Amino acid sequence: MTKMNRHIVFLLALAGVFVASLLGAGSYFAAKAENGPGTGPMAEITSLDAGSLAAGVHRLRFNAGNRSTGDAIWIPVLVMKGEVDGPSLLLTSAVHGDELNGISVIHGLLARLSPNDLKGTLVVVPGVNQTGMNANNRHFIGSDGGGFMADLNRLFPGRSDRGNAAERYAGQLWERVFRDNADFAVDLHTQTQGSDYPLFVFSDFRNPIARQMAFDLGPDLIKNDPGQPGTLETTFLSAGIPAVTLEVGGPKRWQPDLIERAILGLENMMRGLGLLAGPKTAIGSEPFVGAHSTNVYTDQGGFAYIHVALKQAVKKGQKIATVVDAFGAEKRVYYAPRDGVVLSIATDPLREPGAMLVRILH
Repeated sequence: MTKMNRHIVFLLALAGVFVASLLGAGSYFAAKAENGPGTGPMAEITSLDAGSLAAGVHRLRFNAGNRSTGDAIWIPVLVMKGEVDGPSLLLTSAVHGDELNGISVIHGLLARLSPNDLKGTLVVVPGVNQTGMNANNRHFIGSDGGGFMADLNRLFPGRSDRGNAAERYAGQLWERVFRDNADFAVDLHTQTQGSDYPLFVFSDFRNPIARQMAFDLGPDLIKNDPGQPGTLETTFLSAGIPAVTLEVGGPKRWQPDLIERAILGLENMMRGLGLLAGPKTAIGSEPFVGAHSTNVYTDQGGFAYIHVALKQAVKKGQKIATVVDAFGAEKRVYYAPRDGVVLSIATDPLREPGAMLVRILH
């Protein structure tokens, strides 16, 4: 056998070992996941009636419309229906396509639950804004008129039969999935790119159930907020469905500590709503509650140094940020305009004029 032939035989043997190891690894991971709620057959739907489904886990793909090529836009939906009747809780995530922690929260929650645990129904949508997620962007991405971007969380309840693609997308979701399959709802978000949040809840305290949901989630901070037209939370409340917005940190990454806290909070909230057995428990320390927030914006572009941390109490006049130029020369120092607690900070040092530096809850 020539030297080259020996090399060929060796490489073929090595390839065989590598392929065998891959097959073994594939079998291992398949075995590990085979009983999880995210496995099994998946059905395609154009509307959801969770009440008509049998007890168990149902993996679905909702047809929310189509692209300019005519291809369908499929949205993942999972329904976990308990053996015992009870209320329905809807969890949505990634209404903004760059806000991903909520998807991991849903994954983690599903991994801990089974239909035997539930009294009622859990409906989850791990990735509402499919166009934004695929474009690595917070917005809904349309192609009409040379392309456009729309904030999906300002368009609900949307339109089902007219309007642009984003309005129709929101309308299909609202009318065919969300509205009739929720007795309660939590919309999971994060801060946008270049900034960060702690574990934080928007809740309209005029709705006492929404208020209690906010506290049961165990966040660091709560804003008693009347809501904004077009947001999913406000649209649910306007339809008589108690709802809150749960903000879980920052965008485009997993934050395991915050994700775990959010899962524990959702389980606690579900006990309070009667979907899970057992008493509610206190989670963490008492959250700071405010009814207003004040943003400190740059008035000159440059490199920002933030001098405060999330959840930090600040006093009026306290130094909170400095902006310098490319040479490091100080251009402007910013001070807290009032007492409060730091709700959000810029994480991207590059700040153009009008960009947020710090948000204070008070």
